[in-house]
Amino acid sequence: MGKIAVYVLLAGAISAATGLTLQMIGSAAFAHFKIHDTKELAGLAGLRLSAIFAIAAGLIFSGSHTHYVEAKRDLLEEVRLIGTMYILASDAPDFPNSQGIRVMLRKYAQASAMELEKPQTADRSADTTNKLLIEICKLTAPDLEKISAMIWIRTQLETSCSNLIEMRGKRRIWMLTNDIETPFWIFFSISFGFLAFLLGVFEKQPLNLVFAALFYFAAGATVILIYWMGDPYHGPTRIASTPIAQLIAKMHSLDKGQ
Repeated sequence: MGKIAVYVLLAGAISAATGLTLQMIGSAAFAHFKIHDTKELAGLAGLRLSAIFAIAAGLIFSGSHTHYVEAKRDLLEEVRLIGTMYILASDAPDFPNSQGIRVMLRKYAQASAMELEKPQTADRSADTTNKLLIEICKLTAPDLEKISAMIWIRTQLETSCSNLIEMRGKRRIWMLTNDIETPFWIFFSISFGFLAFLLGVFEKQPLNLVFAALFYFAAGATVILIYWMGDPYHGPTRIASTPIAQLIAKMHSLDKGQ
């Protein structure tokens, strides 16, 4: 969390410095205009543009946060599915492939955790992890006699495995893409620069400069959070593998208790 705070503060400081520099340039440019109405019009345009800018950034921030929260929720759902399958296999030792299912689930959980810990290697390890999941699903579908309890266990395992495949596919797509598209960054850069330039129409009084600096700082801090939350599997705010690590520990403790 400390590292994230440092990056956010740094982004805000750079944004504030850039904004104030552009505002000074705008102030120097507007100093050549002697017509009061022209300056007033520029000031009104700057205020209106700042409102549009704030609304757009707020909407994108909200969307990025929703995307980030959904990714964390999907990880918890993946952990729940793995845990459910592991407990079912543990509680039914007579089920065919019970031991194999547990072994493969442990390997899959460890591989999944490694992808989160080292996302830069996820592409290279994706095929191996995918094969582990396919092997698990194969083991959950043995030929059974008409024993209702075993058939029910197989149905639950197959359902969980199907859902786990869906979670796996969703994560792989999100690891390869960023939720925030290029047009937003173009809009943000142009709007920020033009807005800072327009705010140069106001007098260089200390109070005006303080509020302008706070505005630029907030814009910089917001945009870096948008960037990070739009890609929840990379960067300082990436989703931690803690839930999976806790699950793996539970798996080992469950095996020792048998």
